[in-house]
Amino acid sequence: MRRRAIRLVVLPATAAGLWFAGLGGGLLGGSAIGVLEAGWVLSSTAPSEYQAVFYGAVIYGLIGAVLGAGIGFLNALLGRLGGLGLGLAWCLGFFGAAGTLALVILRFVLNQRWYGESGVPGATTFGIAAGLALLGIVGVWFGRNVLTKTPLRVLARPKGTFTLWVACTALAAVVSVAPAPAAQGAMVPHHPQDGTAARPNIVLVQIDALRYDALGIYNGDPKASPNLDAFARDAVVFDQDIAAASWTRASTASLLTSAPPSSHGCVGKDGVLASENVTLAEALASANYAAGGFPNNANITAALGFGQGFDWYPYTPEYPLGATESTYSLTMYSVARRLYARLQPHRRVEDYYMPAETQLARAEDWVHAQGEDRWFTFVHLMEPHDPWFSHPITGEAYGRAEHPSPDPALEPQLRALYAGEVRHADEQLGGFLERLRAADLYDDALIIVTSDHGEELHDHGGWWHGATLFDEQIHVPLIIKLPRNERAGTRVPWQVREIDIPATILGIAGVEPEPDSWDGENVFTDDFDQQLAVTLPPEPDPEVPQGALPAWTPPHWWQLPASREALSEENFEGYRITSLRAEGKKIVQTSRVPEGSTRPLGETFYDLTTDPREQTPAPDDPAIEGLRLRLQTAEDRAREDSRVPSQVGPSPSETDLARLRQLGYAAPE
Repeated sequence: MRRRAIRLVVLPATAAGLWFAGLGGGLLGGSAIGVLEAGWVLSSTAPSEYQAVFYGAVIYGLIGAVLGAGIGFLNALLGRLGGLGLGLAWCLGFFGAAGTLALVILRFVLNQRWYGESGVPGATTFGIAAGLALLGIVGVWFGRNVLTKTPLRVLARPKGTFTLWVACTALAAVVSVAPAPAAQGAMVPHHPQDGTAARPNIVLVQIDALRYDALGIYNGDPKASPNLDAFARDAVVFDQDIAAASWTRASTASLLTSAPPSSHGCVGKDGVLASENVTLAEALASANYAAGGFPNNANITAALGFGQGFDWYPYTPEYPLGATESTYSLTMYSVARRLYARLQPHRRVEDYYMPAETQLARAEDWVHAQGEDRWFTFVHLMEPHDPWFSHPITGEAYGRAEHPSPDPALEPQLRALYAGEVRHADEQLGGFLERLRAADLYDDALIIVTSDHGEELHDHGGWWHGATLFDEQIHVPLIIKLPRNERAGTRVPWQVREIDIPATILGIAGVEPEPDSWDGENVFTDDFDQQLAVTLPPEPDPEVPQGALPAWTPPHWWQLPASREALSEENFEGYRITSLRAEGKKIVQTSRVPEGSTRPLGETFYDLTTDPREQTPAPDDPAIEGLRLRLQTAEDRAREDSRVPSQVGPSPSETDLARLRQLGYAAPE
């Protein structure tokens, strides 16, 4: 009986037995790494669900099984030389698959979080591989004895391995459906409404990657923005609005905190919006406004601190293969998704972001749910951010992740795709505004439309955004419709800043006091009418004969004392840049560029009065020294006012990194 029992437990070390042992070891080794990465992902944020555990066990297990099958094949070859038992073969499959997956994941994480996407040096990769190999050797040495001399030798049989794997994945499935601590907040919060009846409802729309000159009102193609152009006739249009950065996270943080990046601390990809900042939503909530936010970009999720002050701030994109937010962050799920995408004949917008119509419908539902209460809603639209889809949707798209350096010959086609995305956002936003009118919510509301940054379309030899602070990336639209359409049709030619928007909102809503930490100022100052009068032609004097006076010439924006100097800062994908735009001049200082970049280091100066498109540097301009000093002063002040002394917060979650990779913000492994 004893000999028969042993035969049932241990297969002969035949070629087939050794192959199965390697495959089974790889299956469990892959699952182990998948569950470990899932645990790390879930611990890096407050998850709303745990599906990553199940996906980690299944997907990584299957990948490990493939790796283990290859190792098993080598086992079978080595087995012919003798001395290779099933326990040793199983351990080689387990640690070989686990080590390979661990190497891929560690290199990716280091590249993202330590080397600024500049690539992991070969010496570092070798060191990681050597360390994992050493751990594998130790594991194989002890593991072969365990799988030979203990009851765990049952794992050397296919039945034993697969039984354990099924049990583990079943347990992971149970964990995946367990309730998680994170919540989206209250759809209908309960704020006391004392003193709010006379205040306006507030809509803040941020259209991602929208260049100012993409709209008809800014001398762009009027066919691309008929609804926004019509909306502008009810509003005040600001011709010179400057963003604080040229990528979404840093710029939106400035929009919500009224502070430059060095002050709010959410600077690079490892930055979060620290709780020390006072956000616009928090300021309005203190005045009993209900606050609902609708983020649509992985750079501005609640996990990164952008939900502060909002009662409702869901980030709910859709994912292929039935995945959820936590699963999307798994490295190997990303690989599986890419393979799935390549096999699909058409792309879905929802695989990247939620369409404008969906975002606006969600915001509209939230607005109606507030009833008579006063509310503030922040809506983020991703069109015209890449990937650019043709409209109507055909499944064809062109994006940064697949095309980091497009062929310059494609510029006309890509500009047309970009303009098509602008038209789509304009059409959907026009419908949203019309529905607000129909619900009698438009006239009395404060409605602001702006952008976080623009987009380079080969203006300076490059593409996309985040690598420069040229005006096509930081000069953005700003349209403010005041309650009851006050000042409708007004054009403001002087320079204002993105960080002025929060103070402007509080000023119009009558919310005081403004947080001390805010650097922006209300654009509608007490002397606004006097400032505007300087830009308008004087009233004709009936006693002066017509033609007796010279024709009136309006002053340029840089000649107006109301213009505010604008500091912009960039720390993105290896680029570190600062700029100051003031009095028709602009100074740009680039202290770091990634390896291989053609962007110049050092200082560049432009005279925007004669060169508004920044095509020709002006190195001999006598204003350089003064502007250089002003830039240094602005930077020092921003750092002194820092809410986060280290300037760097906790690293973003793996979920956020995965979404950023898909949108081209983070380089793929």
